[in-house]
Amino acid sequence: MDDRMNIQEFYNGLDIMFQKKDAKETMRYLEGWLKTAEDRKDSSGIVAVCNEMGGLCRVTGQIQRAKELYARVLSCLEEMGLSATEHYATALINTGDVHLTAGELQEALALFLQGRKLLLECGLGGDYRMAALGNNISAIYRETGEFAKAEQALDTAFHIIKGLPQCRGELATTYVNLGELQVRQNKLAMARESFLEAVKIYEQETGGTDVHYSAACAGLGQVFFLEKNLAEAERWYEKALRLIERDFGRTPAYELVKSNLEKVRQSR
Repeated sequence: MDDRMNIQEFYNGLDIMFQKKDAKETMRYLEGWLKTAEDRKDSSGIVAVCNEMGGLCRVTGQIQRAKELYARVLSCLEEMGLSATEHYATALINTGDVHLTAGELQEALALFLQGRKLLLECGLGGDYRMAALGNNISAIYRETGEFAKAEQALDTAFHIIKGLPQCRGELATTYVNLGELQVRQNKLAMARESFLEAVKIYEQETGGTDVHYSAACAGLGQVFFLEKNLAEAERWYEKALRLIERDFGRTPAYELVKSNLEKVRQSR
């Protein structure tokens, strides 16, 4: 008798949880399924649940727990003999995302490069995850001031993602990352266009529900603030706040945007 948890039932329920956009309720749901997987000693189930929990912990600011969850995923996959698979590459990328969020850039870069190498070895050089990696690697080089390398990584991401019409959300995210790079380069007019292109995709093609939509709005808030268009800066920062709270609650990202909004209001 197969005593493993019902993965399809888990993901179906998780989709419903995500639609409710209540992070605490979603976490309770995930905790319940993790206990089920553990009780049944279902390694595949543990990997599936920990992957989702790790992502939720990352975006809600529970960085240490996210690291622990992804470390468990990697360990389980190794025990299952899957360390040379695309699943392991995905887990490496997810772990790198947590380190990137924590500002641990070199640790993140090492994990991303390891994940990229594994995807290439698996024959997945044109996979959407390679585009996501391009975005992540670009973000690291942007933070370290290596703008030429950041541009090169984004070129790779655009090349891949434009050939995947089903991944419009990832294309919008790539425009957000391009806009953030252009802000760092003081190319404000170009950054504004990049963020607006992302907003257009999020609004017209993903129905405004994508959890990265807020980043495009916050980016526009920053551009307009730097251009001293305070009314528009306030409008976009306010929209970003509403979206972050809708999708994740009042996380550290929410507090950062709130602080930026206060700076705008004090400048008016």
